[in-house]
Amino acid sequence: MLKMMMVTARDRARLTEITTVLLRYGLQDLVRLLGLTRLVNRFPGRDETLEKQTMPARLRQALEALGPTFVKLGQILATRTDLLDPSWTDELEKLHSNADILPWGRLEKQILNDLGDRPENVFAQFDPQPIAAASMAQVYRARLHSGEQVVVKVLRPGLEKTLRADLRLLTFLAEAIEEQSETLARYHPRRMVLALATALNHELDLTQEASNCEQIARNFAGQPQIKIPKIYWQWTSPRLMVQEFLPGMSPENPAQLASEGLDGKILAREGAKAFMQMVLEHRLYHADPHPGNVMALEDNRVAFIDFGMVGRLSERRRNQLLLMLDALSRRRSDGIVNALIEWGGDETIDVTRFELAAQNFLDKQGAKPMILGKALADLLSVVREFQLSLPTDLTLLFKALITADGVLHRLDPAFDIVATLRPLLRNVLLHRYRPLASRRRALALGAQLLDAGEDLPQTLRLLLCRLKQGKLRADLEINNITLLSRALERAAVTLAIAIVTAAFALGITPWLMASSLRILGVPVFPLLGLMACVAGIFLLALRLRR
Repeated sequence: MLKMMMVTARDRARLTEITTVLLRYGLQDLVRLLGLTRLVNRFPGRDETLEKQTMPARLRQALEALGPTFVKLGQILATRTDLLDPSWTDELEKLHSNADILPWGRLEKQILNDLGDRPENVFAQFDPQPIAAASMAQVYRARLHSGEQVVVKVLRPGLEKTLRADLRLLTFLAEAIEEQSETLARYHPRRMVLALATALNHELDLTQEASNCEQIARNFAGQPQIKIPKIYWQWTSPRLMVQEFLPGMSPENPAQLASEGLDGKILAREGAKAFMQMVLEHRLYHADPHPGNVMALEDNRVAFIDFGMVGRLSERRRNQLLLMLDALSRRRSDGIVNALIEWGGDETIDVTRFELAAQNFLDKQGAKPMILGKALADLLSVVREFQLSLPTDLTLLFKALITADGVLHRLDPAFDIVATLRPLLRNVLLHRYRPLASRRRALALGAQLLDAGEDLPQTLRLLLCRLKQGKLRADLEINNITLLSRALERAAVTLAIAIVTAAFALGITPWLMASSLRILGVPVFPLLGLMACVAGIFLLALRLRR
């Protein structure tokens, strides 16, 4: 309660606004769960058209109305296909839609400050009408004095203060959800808010996106079929980024691509190879490869743009993923089961039933070439059925793979990504187990063992010395041992009181029974003894029950 009062005192206006929006879109259950009903004096009016809409659609509209922080939260929720049903994630995917355009006057002063001069002086040509607008930024076309066509990405003004306040409130709400609902605690809301804070901190600094873009460009150096836009660092700052304009086409319309002389099959093959290279070789990949961020260029080249959301894999996670993808391509259920149990971390799962579900999943894919996006979606439904919660880095990757596979099948409906994936899997596995790589791992392991070996003699001498002196002590930490200690203490005190009371009772009973004191002819002390006995039995039964 005190924490609630502190939060509402600091950000009461924003919290009230959030509550009002949730109620307006018919999310009363969520408001009640969070304990926010007392923040509004009256129920806000609700559009009658909302009654005909699904709950996921109303949630999506409420997140859009609440602004960039909640839009980004919805986009993160859209990646949690291991936790949420497709009816929710499919609706939340629509949060990628364009936002309202801010007029030039709202941005002009900020752009001038970030460029250090007026745009018409920095660029040979600058169009103040944006070509795209998102919840965090707007994008403009321009041309440098040297003739290169560029795009200028500008953060919306005043974002940071609102985002920081929203993150404070979401942290509080996530804690409230975990404390008040065991069902929703399974979704790990605090972890989601932490992931949201990380993503927003990156997006509030456009130099992070520029660095991601430049690193991926270096990874594809020497591969002319893959194009990554160039960054112009002399005009790039945390709130503004200038990068190369790529005159490409979206893969959404294969017929239009064909009319321009582009081959969908070649584009699908090159795009798949590039994306899987990012994941399996570079371990730095585009985490949002929807059709607006993947482009087809002349000569059947593939371009990737907008690196505001990227994923990173540790070497260990990449190796786990390799084994799982290899098992998937070979249709081996045991490899899939082992990977999912390790990722889910649930030791109580019924392995036999889980193995049967994995085999049913493979049978469901049929004998035809496996569609990776559909296979992963079916696999995640198995994860939801067994209530496993996958690590955040994997859910982001799986969502990116499903999105990329959808783009590839628009380009070539018959595309078999698993067939394209097998040679790459083989090469990466061979590279991992080649003699030089194995020698490096052996040397690293040897160094760790050598360090431990140097400490071993001293540790053994100390252990033997303590044994001789009888001073060997072990500190054990057992969950809930404090509660057990208190329970034993209470039991001992109860037993002691019972024994002492019984001793006194046995000692004074003969004297009391011999007393002649009576009231209305009834012996007083025997009556009191009977009442005390009944009360004692009742109290003892009550304590035993507790």
